[in-house]
Amino acid sequence: MNLKKMLMALLMTILVLYLAGCSSAETPKPEADADAPKEPIIIGAVLPLSGGTAFDGESAKSGAEAAVKFINDNGGVLGGHPLKLIVEDTATDPAQAASAAEKLVSRDKVIALIGAFNSSSTGAVMPIAKKYEIPLISAISTSPKLTEEGNTWFFRAVGTSQYFVKAFAETVCEKLDVKNIAYIYENGDWGRNSVSEFSKTVTALGGKNLTEQVVNASDADLYTQLTAIKNSNPDAIYAVSNLANAVRIAQQARELGIDVPIIGEGAWSSGDFFKNAGQAAEGIYGIVEYLPEIDTPMNKSFVPAYQELYQKVPDKYAACDYNAVMLLADAINRAGEPTPAKIREALAASNFEGLTGPIKFNEKGQAYGFEMYLSHNENGTAKLAGSALVSID
Repeated sequence: MNLKKMLMALLMTILVLYLAGCSSAETPKPEADADAPKEPIIIGAVLPLSGGTAFDGESAKSGAEAAVKFINDNGGVLGGHPLKLIVEDTATDPAQAASAAEKLVSRDKVIALIGAFNSSSTGAVMPIAKKYEIPLISAISTSPKLTEEGNTWFFRAVGTSQYFVKAFAETVCEKLDVKNIAYIYENGDWGRNSVSEFSKTVTALGGKNLTEQVVNASDADLYTQLTAIKNSNPDAIYAVSNLANAVRIAQQARELGIDVPIIGEGAWSSGDFFKNAGQAAEGIYGIVEYLPEIDTPMNKSFVPAYQELYQKVPDKYAACDYNAVMLLADAINRAGEPTPAKIREALAASNFEGLTGPIKFNEKGQAYGFEMYLSHNENGTAKLAGSALVSID
């Protein structure tokens, strides 16, 4: 009797376990919540937020953040993933720029980088991008040598000093009827390359290249350099500088009684330059990547959106980094997945309608197809004085 009860109990236990297993197998798994937030896709920017070009770096950061806001407000990337931007400071120093890029890749696991503003800093970050096989987009750096290094992970989304000078140096020299040119530029690859290209044009036009004066980004007193320029008796000055030194060059030149035209690459057409330089900003010609008045579909939406966010008109630094983030988002969507290799392939095949026109890349990663501009400062604003297409010969 006890044996029979034990067998019955065992059979009942087996039956219960069997039925429970069947019930578990047949119970449908809950479906994933379609409205649940998707994981962010992380990108990094390496910018000078301290040091000599900090003011311009902050402007570039504002432009990048404005682009991220626009993208996320309009559905994100890859079907709803928000874009997350992490910014690291280069301190306007190439070694710090390299460390910042290492941190973004190793710690934050970014899938792409934008930076590093100054050409020397960008040159220091390029080996990091190559080492970790992470796409790097330069939004600002114009030194021609960057795209001559054979780094297939590097893409420059602006023209080079060579393109700018080739497009406008002859035009502005003939317009102003100047032949003898003195130079002042910020120490670094950008300044040296820009002056080198401009001086070649002056020589080709039968002009004379006079003194070349170098300044550091942190210099405050430029009277020694400008006095040397004054003593060389130039017809015009070609100056290459970001905002802080552009203001000093303009103001201190006028204080010394230097009244010849200034032609510049850098911050010479920005609203902040006018605000800080005052009357000394008048009459300067700028060779620039962007002007707020340009008539393109993206720029028509960008300018008012930026003004609403920051209560000022965007300068070229804000515009260039906005352009770079929008270009990167387009490449991520076309890549179909957030992997660096696929994004690099998509960037190489870009045909993106940006702020200044279409952006394509040649085999060296140099962008072309868009416009660049010559500006003239009149009555407190930079007026469009000419434009040219960035083309690949």
